[in-house]
Amino acid sequence: MRILFAGTPEIAVPTLRALSEHFEIGAVLTNTDKPGARGKALVPSAVKREAIELGLDVLQFDRLGAEARMAVSETGCDTLVCFAYGRMFGPKFLSLFAGEKLNIHPSMLPVLRGPSPIQGAILNQLTESGISIQRIASEMDSGDLLACESFPLQGDETSESLSSYVSLKAADLAVRAISSLQTGNAVFVRQSGEATYTTLISAEMALVDFSLSAKEIHARIRALYPWPKARTLYNNQNLLLTGVYGTVHEAGEEKVEAGVPVGTVVRKQKGKGIAIATGDGLLWVTSLQLEKRKEMDWTSFLNGNQGFLGARLG
Repeated sequence: MRILFAGTPEIAVPTLRALSEHFEIGAVLTNTDKPGARGKALVPSAVKREAIELGLDVLQFDRLGAEARMAVSETGCDTLVCFAYGRMFGPKFLSLFAGEKLNIHPSMLPVLRGPSPIQGAILNQLTESGISIQRIASEMDSGDLLACESFPLQGDETSESLSSYVSLKAADLAVRAISSLQTGNAVFVRQSGEATYTTLISAEMALVDFSLSAKEIHARIRALYPWPKARTLYNNQNLLLTGVYGTVHEAGEEKVEAGVPVGTVVRKQKGKGIAIATGDGLLWVTSLQLEKRKEMDWTSFLNGNQGFLGARLG
């Protein structure tokens, strides 16, 4: 077995590292380098940096056309393992591999198919999520399952913290799953149950509607951290809401006094943060960031913004 590993962001790095320790990696396919801060020097992907550190050959293409297929065929890889590569594979590309073509997906398929399962688990306030290793199929994330592993969600995860957790769990699961292929003990099963779908996360999703429930806003702030970060308006400036108190299950337990408009900064409380009125109760915010300024804990933010208490956001 000789593996082509396809991946791009940080979440895929531990899996690449683990697979390289147990199996032969013929090459690594990752997205092309992107402009860095202020559009200056090009920045390689996290997976490219790890591949170079491991001494692996790196392939990068703007599109997976004839040139890319020729380069991949020359690696002699018979197995494809993909984790958050960022591009779709066409039938001509997949035909290059005589062995299995696998994709690692951070959900319990068929739940949360699509490009943003980690954010989707948080936005949907799920109490459980997981990782699936599936055979790549023509329909998005519909392939037979080689391995799955579930885990509970506490309701305080951000996309950043959940991605870090998934990255480590996926590495271990991938080694076990591919070992079963190598030993001939692999068993694939069809997906069962109702499929749900996620969409691409965009900057337009960041604007907070305070008429929604505290739980919905709590989930959105966590799901959109560290990008694009939930935002509202304060004194005609974009204000990013970057942290919330407690779990989603606790959000909104304290009710808003009659007549207080949604979006009003109601009060502060040591150990909890700043309370904002929502459609059904109080949301406690623990960290904030004015656009183009540094992120601050709530006490530091209040010290620098004396008129914030009593203000109406949005």
